[in-house]
Amino acid sequence: MPQQLEVTEYDVIILGTGFVESILAGALARIGKSVLHMDTNEYYGGSWTSFNFQELLDWAQLLQGHVEESSGNSQENFEGKKALPINFSKARRQAYSTIEYEIYGILKQTNSTEENEEYLHKDEQDTSEETIRHVSTSLSNFERETLAKLLKESKQYNLDIAPKIMPCRGELIELLISSGVGRYLEFKALDKTYIYSDQDTFDKVPCSKEDVFTSQTVTLIDKRKLMRFLTFALDFTNSPETFEGYEEKPYEKFLKEKFQIDGKLLSAVLYAITLIQTKANDVNTIQGLTYTQRYLKSLGRYGNAAFLVALYGAGSEISQGFCRISAVFGGIYMLNHSIKHLLIDKSSNNFTGLIDVNGQQLSSTYLITSIDYIPEKLLQENEECEQISRAIVIIDRYIHEEGDASLTIFPPDSVGNEYPIRVLQFSEGTRSCPEDKYVLYMSTKASGKSAKEDLYKALEKLVNISNDDASLSSPLFALFYRHKFRDATLSSLLPDNIIVTNDSDSSLDFETATIQAKQLFEKMCPNEEFLPAVPDPDDDDL
Repeated sequence: MPQQLEVTEYDVIILGTGFVESILAGALARIGKSVLHMDTNEYYGGSWTSFNFQELLDWAQLLQGHVEESSGNSQENFEGKKALPINFSKARRQAYSTIEYEIYGILKQTNSTEENEEYLHKDEQDTSEETIRHVSTSLSNFERETLAKLLKESKQYNLDIAPKIMPCRGELIELLISSGVGRYLEFKALDKTYIYSDQDTFDKVPCSKEDVFTSQTVTLIDKRKLMRFLTFALDFTNSPETFEGYEEKPYEKFLKEKFQIDGKLLSAVLYAITLIQTKANDVNTIQGLTYTQRYLKSLGRYGNAAFLVALYGAGSEISQGFCRISAVFGGIYMLNHSIKHLLIDKSSNNFTGLIDVNGQQLSSTYLITSIDYIPEKLLQENEECEQISRAIVIIDRYIHEEGDASLTIFPPDSVGNEYPIRVLQFSEGTRSCPEDKYVLYMSTKASGKSAKEDLYKALEKLVNISNDDASLSSPLFALFYRHKFRDATLSSLLPDNIIVTNDSDSSLDFETATIQAKQLFEKMCPNEEFLPAVPDPDDDDL
């Protein structure tokens, strides 16, 4: 019997359980709005989600495969309204490209042929055809062995497809604290940052006063320059005369001319502290100082770290936290539930409701939706939209130092890359992987023909791909893919009461998305408080 809802009219219907949609679901339910929150996926998070290892393989194969067109691609009429068809699978598939993955066979280091043969076959029951069906390429015996072990531990992985970290002082952390959602989450500190230099080394970046004084890689003269600059940047608005005339000039020029910062120290400030994600000339002085100040103010709040990492996969866990708030205040949830049509009134051009997979009509005053659910007729392709090249790499040991979380930066042109490459390393402490494995998340703005082309040279500096450098960690699995940031140029036909949320962008944090959620809420409910604190469960008023 198809699942039918008794209540069919709501203040807001929300499609997709991504980060922004989930914040809005919690905020709207919290002020008493009736919310119906639906997702075609069977999991929370949308394009922000995390998967176990087997789910990640299934997801990659789904995106690689041919997507059938939906049976209804033309506009229909429904009770005097335009019924615009939704093709969720096609929209999702078009958001990703250049998807390819590699499984690496790792030989056991031994002089005994018999021992290698035993190693190869000791888990042979796990390398059945049922297991190997998850990959489309032919595998060697050692690659089969690697795959079998990864699948055996599949549920111990929580792999983010759009990994993010969180400033210790910022929009999201304050929202998690004030709303009470933070009580549902756990975090680890990201307390180590490294930057690749033209000497083919990875230098640890000093950020706090303690780091600067104890650093072995920064000269005494550079330490003085850095301390003088960091002291200024922390309260730069109190010294406007220092940056007068440089406001719109490149941040790089300001650092060189006003503080004599150059060379490796300049790269560290631009790409590891300010976290510029484009070319240096694309960021002006005011922007650069604002980013640097935010970083510095984040230090010391939770130890000697500027960022926190959410355990068990950031995007999906944080999204679920806000969905929980929505459910507590009456929000209704339906996962694994497809939508067939959006209904648009012909005379007013307003959204009036939708028709779900069971043919049930559901109505609301507003529709909030990820772009995956917008009918093609209401979209115009933006050829200049940002694309992000990403990789998820599983390795057998840490790349620099042991620890829960670290960040490594490859500045532009350091390995033939046009834009900075950022590499997050997570350990078992973040609940991303088993205790004897590590996960690397690589990302950069797309520039080459594929994600693999954009990232592979950096990966070769981090891990022993060719089995010729035993000092490096060994890769077990790598997935490369490109994700389109669809902020979408929407056609004038889009009804005013349909609110579309953005995809995950190329930034390392959630700040832009958190700000968007707040702005959309204030647009819908201008006189309401955004996610006030949840009353204590023991309070009778709850």
